[in-house]
Amino acid sequence: MTDVAPVRSALAWGGRRPVWLVDAPAHRWRVMEAGDCRLLVAGDCYASEVELRAGLEAVRDEDWRALTLWPGSYWAVADNGETCAVISDLAGSRPVYFTPWDGTMAWATAVRPLVELTQTVLDVVSVMARMACATIPEITGTATTHQRIRRLPGGHALVIGRGRRPQVVGYEIAQAEVAFDEAASALRGALVEAVTCRTRSVRRVSADLSGGLDSTSLAFLAAENATDVLAVTRDDPAAPNDDITYATRIAMHPNLTHLVVRDGEAGLFYDRLLEAPRTDQPFTDAARWSMRYTFHSQVLARGTDLHLTGSGGDTVLTAAPTYLAALVKASSMPALLRHASTRARLRQQSTSTVLADAARLSRTGYRQALRDLAASIEFPAGSDRTGPTTLRWYAPLSLIAWLSLDARRELAKRARAAADANVLEDRGMSVRRATDDLREFGTYQAELTGQLEATGLPAHAPLLDNAVVRACGSVAPHQLQSCTTQKPLLGTALRGLVPQYLLSRPTKGGYDGNAYAGVRRNAATLRALLEDSLLASEGLLDLSPARAELARIVAGAPGRLASLEALLTTELWLASASSRPRSETWQPVKVTAHG
Repeated sequence: MTDVAPVRSALAWGGRRPVWLVDAPAHRWRVMEAGDCRLLVAGDCYASEVELRAGLEAVRDEDWRALTLWPGSYWAVADNGETCAVISDLAGSRPVYFTPWDGTMAWATAVRPLVELTQTVLDVVSVMARMACATIPEITGTATTHQRIRRLPGGHALVIGRGRRPQVVGYEIAQAEVAFDEAASALRGALVEAVTCRTRSVRRVSADLSGGLDSTSLAFLAAENATDVLAVTRDDPAAPNDDITYATRIAMHPNLTHLVVRDGEAGLFYDRLLEAPRTDQPFTDAARWSMRYTFHSQVLARGTDLHLTGSGGDTVLTAAPTYLAALVKASSMPALLRHASTRARLRQQSTSTVLADAARLSRTGYRQALRDLAASIEFPAGSDRTGPTTLRWYAPLSLIAWLSLDARRELAKRARAAADANVLEDRGMSVRRATDDLREFGTYQAELTGQLEATGLPAHAPLLDNAVVRACGSVAPHQLQSCTTQKPLLGTALRGLVPQYLLSRPTKGGYDGNAYAGVRRNAATLRALLEDSLLASEGLLDLSPARAELARIVAGAPGRLASLEALLTTELWLASASSRPRSETWQPVKVTAHG
């Protein structure tokens, strides 16, 4: 029969459910077949040939989770003749999108090919919802930037079977919490394997060496497994901190070649914004692309086959402040007092205020949390009874106050509908919200990886490998926090492998100075983006408060940097999507109807 196939593609297998790989180097994908069973892994999968062949048994048994246990970060596609499963990673950093087409379900690892296949149009309301409530799936659902195209959540498989409706199936099994030391041991093994597999698979290895715990630990582990690792550190005069001190000390490792990039006047937030590589979906870090490219161009000039980053560490190795509610429920008073005192000191509150806030949150069930969310969306000026430091299970970005009344009512309606339809128990709210944060970070990481690869950098984020995510998620959220050190699970896991002075580091660097300088330097470009706002033209944004916020930050006053960044990069993406010419993605092809 006549069908279509993507251009510049290799056919992994044909038949009723053909799979193509587009612009994929041969070393990035492998296929195993036995009888009716076929297995594809694509991305960075470090399973041996023996392990992949054994995986065909899982394909036959439709044990999708078993196909997610190998080291690396990858997609898996499994077909046993009756059923095909397309499997993402736990975080969703290997995205899968799907849409009805021609009586079946078409899927891809990017939205754009499906847009050009189905000729669907922008879904601006869903874009707005994700901009304001990115970590709240009860608001965003699985919608993407285009109508009828859905995203597969992390930890799920898209299952397409003969004579059955396609299903989205969660493959991860809820596990009982384990002891802290057991989780640390699992994390140690997962990180060592993640780095070792990567460094031994290529000739030239490079790594971010920020001086922070995550990237610096990975760079040190890489140096223990490779003879010459190019480690690059960004010394940012606009955001001074002690990162450079820790990076310089670690760089004394004999297998590290240290490169310090001192930006001077280059590499601020929002620099060359209009030149940022286009991403498949909106991407808040588009505001930082020039800063990142200025930094990584030094690596590209020297050449690398694989570049390690610490991306994802803050998500999997720390817990949101709402973990205090879990401590209340656990009746762990000594720990609760220590952690509440620490938060009170950082937030300039009294310990009693924090304790009362944690107690209130512990009594707030799932339905009530969603109803509170709806109120805070619809009436952002008056619904928060206790101020911006109040602990809440759900909190939209503060830019919610910049949306039009109609837009806020739409989002509030979604929150109330989720509350009314709730069938979930109130137990495990901290774990549920941590999973939401992880999956949203996965959507971010997918675009970050795509943008870095568009500049030529073969970026890897080992901290989002499934084994690492599972180890970090196996302890109670409060065990990921310490009153004295950063990331206690990482510190215990890497004790003896990474210098203790790094693992015990109490401070963390920041970028606020760079962001404020970047806004001032690029004010004209940012004003123009707002004046041409597509969200405003669609009646979803009230430009006046957004303009006022930009003016305040340009003038040097403290402002809502994260909200402004989300709004401006969303407008940038929408402007790009509206003007993007149609490409030649598909071509007619003959495919067989069997096999």
